[in-house]
Amino acid sequence: MKNEREKIPEMTAMDENLARASLTNGVHPSKARAIDFPLVTFFTLQENPTNENVRGILNKLAKFPRFRCKVEPCVEGKVEGRLRWAFSEIEYERHVFRHNEAIELDDIERVKNELLVKALDKEIPLFDVHVIGGEKSKSAVILAIRFSHAIGDGVHAVKVLEHVASGLNGDRVKMVHFKRSAKKKTGDDVNVILKYFCEFLKSIWLFIVGFCKAVFTAVGPQDSKTIIRDVPVVWSGKRELTSSELIALDELKTIRASFNCTVNDVVVSCVAGALQRYMGEKNCEYAKKPSTLVRAIIPYATIPKREMEKMKDDPFTLKNLFTFVSLRLSMGPCTATERLKRTIQKTSDLKRSPEAAIVIAINAIVGKLGSAVQKQTVYDYMSRHSMVLTNVPGPIERVRLAGIEVKDIEFACANLINQVSALSYAGNLRLTMVTDPGIVKEPKLITSYFIEEIKKLKIASDAIRSGPSL
Repeated sequence: MKNEREKIPEMTAMDENLARASLTNGVHPSKARAIDFPLVTFFTLQENPTNENVRGILNKLAKFPRFRCKVEPCVEGKVEGRLRWAFSEIEYERHVFRHNEAIELDDIERVKNELLVKALDKEIPLFDVHVIGGEKSKSAVILAIRFSHAIGDGVHAVKVLEHVASGLNGDRVKMVHFKRSAKKKTGDDVNVILKYFCEFLKSIWLFIVGFCKAVFTAVGPQDSKTIIRDVPVVWSGKRELTSSELIALDELKTIRASFNCTVNDVVVSCVAGALQRYMGEKNCEYAKKPSTLVRAIIPYATIPKREMEKMKDDPFTLKNLFTFVSLRLSMGPCTATERLKRTIQKTSDLKRSPEAAIVIAINAIVGKLGSAVQKQTVYDYMSRHSMVLTNVPGPIERVRLAGIEVKDIEFACANLINQVSALSYAGNLRLTMVTDPGIVKEPKLITSYFIEEIKKLKIASDAIRSGPSL
């Protein structure tokens, strides 16, 4: 699988920071006691894959140079210094693991949770494949692909899925692309001029707010100590994966059209609504306070247009082109419709804010100050939030992996704080939560409330579309 004449992948500053985490037990300082958290995708298969099936997956992954590279320091032994990619062999015995002992559903769930907190082998290319269950399994067979964030970000990971999997008929995988509903132009010239003047003033305000958030979040206030977070934030070594029921994407798209927003707006609003209901159910003191501070870290893609074009021409080059922005969730007692409207305003302001660009600049400066400063900054920023929240568009239709039909897909990643992810697949969307079982006692209740919040919005959406009754 190794071509000696092939060009070694480049390692950017972002890649280097993430790669160093794989060699030094994570992106956080030692006091956090964290690990380098792998990105994990769980594929529920129609049948048990043979060794030949799994080798076929490895061969497809091998087309991506970074999946054939391990990380090593440019100067031997100096992991805090410059790092580089180095070609290495993909060894079946070290990259593939079978968990045939997982027969019952509880066994399968236990193994899935263990894989979230198990570090990758840093002596080989930073990924592995696990087959959970087997011929004797009384539940579904799960194939898990785990890889280091150093290999690539979420957008580039989608490229991996597009090439490793195929459509049911062997055609190319088609992915969902979420868009905001088109706005209608209204108003006369005077109103338009006034509107643009107000927008100009708001842009100045958003710049000031975005600048302050980017610069001071890591040293600012902590999120409220609700029943979903603890202080101080320390890695316990345990994480639990919880998934919601499937919800039809068409329902979310109907809501999107009725409220002129994005599917992501709907997901964020319903996550906030679910957390609000959970806190109320558990008699959390913050449930009745509109001032409750619950923020989510949102991964923000920073891919220039020219880079998007390169991705089409060079599908096997993976990169990390992202940063994080901070989003305050709309908490406090209110209707689902009111919460969505507030969320739309918050996300719209965030998109117009320079926060992402300023965070990128700050990261570049911090990166020059050494690994210790960088890890402390990441910890200070992340530990002040309640969760990381991602929304990943997946395949439009069912796909095959190694020739076997995939019934379901779950994306999960352990983190220092709660990790909440939404992934669409074959016309449905599922929410997954990775939480500390010692802190979040009933995560299944939150995921069920998430579905109920969507149903409330769907009822409101149907009422809007049907118009006033006569």
